[in-house]
This record gives sequence, structure tokens and C-alpha cells, in this order.
Amino acid sequence: MFRPNETHHQQDIFGIEAQLSPDLRKRLLESKEYAFYKEIFCRIPEALFAELYAGEPASRPNVPVNLLVGAMILQHQHDWTFEELLDRVAFDLKVRAALGLWSLDQESFCRATLFNFQRRLRDHMVASGQDKFQAVFDCLTEDQLERFGLKGTIQRCDSTQIGSNIRDYTRIELLVEVVLRMWRVLGEAGQAQHRERFAPYVEAKTSGLFLHRLRRSDIDATLERLGELYAWMVEMLKADYGTTEIHRIVCRVFAEHFTRVEERIAVRPGKEIGSGSLQSPDDPEATYRDRDEESFRGYVLHLAETADPEDDLRLVTDVAVAPNNVEDSRILGERLPQMHRKTPDLGELHTDASYGSPANDGELAQRQILAVQTGIRGPSARAPMRIVQEADLLHVRCAAGHLVPASPTRKHSKAEFAAANCTGCPFAAVCPTQLRKHGGRTFYFTEAELLKRLRHYRIETLPEERRTLRANVEATIKQFKAPCRNGKLRTRGLGAVRRYAFLRAVAVNFGRIYRHLRRLSSGPDALGPVSVPAHRLPEPLHALLTPLRRLIRALRGGGSGPLPAAGAIA
Repeated sequence: MFRPNETHHQQDIFGIEAQLSPDLRKRLLESKEYAFYKEIFCRIPEALFAELYAGEPASRPNVPVNLLVGAMILQHQHDWTFEELLDRVAFDLKVRAALGLWSLDQESFCRATLFNFQRRLRDHMVASGQDKFQAVFDCLTEDQLERFGLKGTIQRCDSTQIGSNIRDYTRIELLVEVVLRMWRVLGEAGQAQHRERFAPYVEAKTSGLFLHRLRRSDIDATLERLGELYAWMVEMLKADYGTTEIHRIVCRVFAEHFTRVEERIAVRPGKEIGSGSLQSPDDPEATYRDRDEESFRGYVLHLAETADPEDDLRLVTDVAVAPNNVEDSRILGERLPQMHRKTPDLGELHTDASYGSPANDGELAQRQILAVQTGIRGPSARAPMRIVQEADLLHVRCAAGHLVPASPTRKHSKAEFAAANCTGCPFAAVCPTQLRKHGGRTFYFTEAELLKRLRHYRIETLPEERRTLRANVEATIKQFKAPCRNGKLRTRGLGAVRRYAFLRAVAVNFGRIYRHLRRLSSGPDALGPVSVPAHRLPEPLHALLTPLRRLIRALRGGGSGPLPAAGAIA
């Protein structure tokens, strides 16, 4: 049964805050953790998760959703392991305050509860396609943009490679590793029946040792024998193990690395194996990509953030995760409708060259969003033609500096240069225009070419202070990459990486809000335009309870053990 968490709005008079000295209490209320409680914990939309729980009134109430989600946000903010998270929640007073646990004897959650919650969310994502963590990020960000009066008119975006926590296998290592995992699934009876067929790989114990003992001259023959074994596993083990995950992986690897040629199993050349092929049986969704002379196995993370020079606070507005062999331009094309829905005032988007494409140019133009690109892919034109747009009029400036108006045709637009302008031009040999019969030249261009050229040179028309806006998004990328070790996260799998991306984005935005508010003021009122929660004890009552607490502790012989509840302050 789903039940929203309202208990944190009330506090036992002998709770954490009431038992602190005035100085420590002041430090707690000014801490980053208390700001997290006000800015994030109290605003987590618990109702989004109601459909995950049984609706019968007689069923057991759920562990508070904002407690679980808030704890996971803190985990991704500080890069804690699950063990570290549980220890912090159990013993760190400031972390407990951040999660609304105002009493020391108030239970939080156990490891199994947290893992079951994640499993429930994963299953819901698979069944419905709805990512609850993305919904939490979107709701919190929408609220933050409104409360702090931030404009989404100007934004910038970038992407980065996020490595999955998997081993980097060679081709033979990967093939042998999958064989060994199929062997383990066979059980004692199956292993006894097929021991001879698997013996060369089982005796090596690991795929790494198998490769270590392999001579270079035996590689081709070994691949052929592996191909025959895979063909046998696909056909002969299907009846008993066809529904298992490892057999599905065996079938996938066979299709990616081998092919049937008449009656023979042939090994595919390495160049025929695509970047979307299996990289590890531990993460079937991870893909491969070469970028900047580095190889990556995992995913790509795309993000967008506000970038208006007039705003002192910048927030991440959109996050997406995709296989790393997907181009940035395709990711942007898929995200544009969502970005525009969340920030309808978006009118200027700063990107690098990898985000440009004819399809995106058309989508951006349809939504009246100006694309500002900081670089141009490919070699520079030897005689560039500039298309200049002023209101509804188009002009074309050639490499020699001549400016002529453009006019539409049935299929194209064209700009005609007079023969006098083209006579003796030093760019005549490389000019992209076409010679006319009676002298002069004509430059033809399509709507797609127009949008592309406007995107390439739009940055030159902007005020100086807006030409370098995109560069600062690199700092945001570093914030998302900070927990990575050698470019890899602690986790693996597309679902885990998506969870990391959205919760990390919430944490990044909270950190910026906290620093922004601290800059505005150095006192407790710097914690933002929110009302004081009802659980706060008035100062006179706090002073009155201090001697009462000491008396009760003395009567109890030193105050060991939890104090009994004596009512709640609403």
C-alpha cells in the first residue's frame, strides 16, 4: 500500500534537533545537509511512485519513497558505495537530518529494501518505458527554474563517454568467456554429458589464462573450433536452455562473429563486427566507440543547461543516456521535443560541430530555435560562400567579397553574380558557382544548405559575450565524470547508467543552488525562498526543554538509551 511520508514535518521534542546545544543547532540549520532537506527532500514528488505499490488497504505500507530517493541522490552526490550509504544514514546526524530522520530511534531502510526498490523501478521501466528517476529530475528542475526565475531562452549542450564497469576483452577472450558461462549453467548432469566438448576451455579455468597459453600461430584454428562449438551450442542446447539469458547471448555472439557458408562455419573478419556487438556478457547493452584516439566501451551521456548571461545561477535542464555508438546529432534530434516542452522559451542553443545535421536544422527552424555552432566539421572550403539573412531577405557573399541578393526558384534558391565581378577573380578555379552562357556566375542552394550555412556562421553575428557560452559546459561535464575511475562508473547496464545520470543531475543542480544562496547571504536565510518547516522548535521552547532533558537523563542514570516520546510539535 502506498502512503506518502508526512512524518518528517513533525518532530519528537526529544529528537535530534532538540537535543543539540544552541551552537550545534545553529550549525545544523546552516549546513548543506539541512539545505538538501528543504530544497530536495521535501520536494520529491512521491505520488509519481504510487502505481508501483499494491492498492489493497490491508497490505503493508511502503518504506517512504522520498527517503529512498533522497538517499540515492546523496549517494550519487558523494560517490558513496552502498555500504557507505547505509553507514551514513545510520550514524551521521547531518545525513539523517537531510533525509528527515529527526529521531535516533527512527528506522530508515535496509539494504534489501533499497535493492528491491531499484528492482521494482527497473521492472516498471521495462514494462512501461517510464523512468521514474527521469520524472523526479524533471519535476524538481521545473520547480527550481520557476522558483529562482531562471530563463531557459539560451541553453548549451554537450556529451561525454561514460564507461561501463566491465572488463576489456579481446575477441578470443570474449568468445571463451561466454563458453565458460554457458558451461556453468549446464549443471552437473549437463557437464558430465558434454565435458569432452568443453574441456579445452574449462581446463584453462579463465578466458585470460586460455589466451595466455595460446600461440599466435594457433589463433585462426582456435577461432574456427570456437565457431563450431558455438554452432553446436545454438542448436543442441536450445531445447533445454533456450529461455536462459546466457543462451540468448550465445546466439547473439554466434551471429556477430561467425557465419554459415554452405556446410562450413566461417569466422567473420574483424572489420565486419560492428560497434554494437557484445562487449561483455556482464553488460549486453554496452557498445564500442573510438573517439579522439581512445576506445570506449559503454554509453554516451548528453546534457543541456541554461546559459543566459544575465542569470547568476545555471541549472541542468535535460539529461539523456544512449549507447555510445549513437551520434550526438541523433541524440539531439530525439531530445529536442522534450527540451522544448520543458523550456518552451528556448530560443538559442549552443552546440559543438557533432550536433549539426540537416534533420536537426529543420527541426530547430520549425521550433524557431537558433542553432549556434562553435566549430565546423570537415575541411574548410577553398572559396566559401556566405549566406547572410537580414529579416526576410537573403544575400550571398562570395569569397572575393561581392554581395548579391538571392531569389527563390522552383526547387532551389539562387544568387547571380555579374560577369564584371567574376572577371579576373583569384578564386575562379575553385569557385562553387556555375558559369552562365552570357557571362557571370550563379550560385544555387537548397533550404537544407541554407540552414546549414546559417548555423555555421551564426556565431559571428552574436554579441561578443555570447560567442563563448558553450565552452563553460565542459565544467558541467567534469562534474558528471568526477565519480568515474579510469572513465568507468562503479555500475554496469543501461538502467544503472540512466539512474546515475538523473540522480547525479539532481545533485549537481542542488550544489549550484546551495552555493548560489550562500553567495546571496551568509546567514540561515540564505537557504532559499522556502517557508520554515513545521518541525522547527521555537527558540523559547528549545531553551525550556534543555534542563528538562538533563533532568530526565539524570533520573535514568546518565541518559543511556533512547528517550521516550513526549508528544510532537506541529
